[in-house]
Amino acid sequence: MTIAQQIATPTPSARSRRPGAPLQTAPRSRRRSALVRVVVLMAATALGTALMAGAAALAIMMAASSLGG
Repeated sequence: MTIAQQIATPTPSARSRRPGAPLQTAPRSRRRSALVRVVVLMAATALGTALMAGAAALAIMMAASSLGG
């Protein structure tokens, strides 16, 4: 075997589990946690929007009251 063949030959990977070990089930779907994240993000966005609208309304009322005298 030449050096080029030795370099090109992949080394066998280590086994990920013992031959006698039982098979493990696939990990559970993370659909519920993704749904919770989306709902929390929407709630935070709604809260931020409400606070910004309230601040804008307060600023408009203060400006109107100072102009009206």
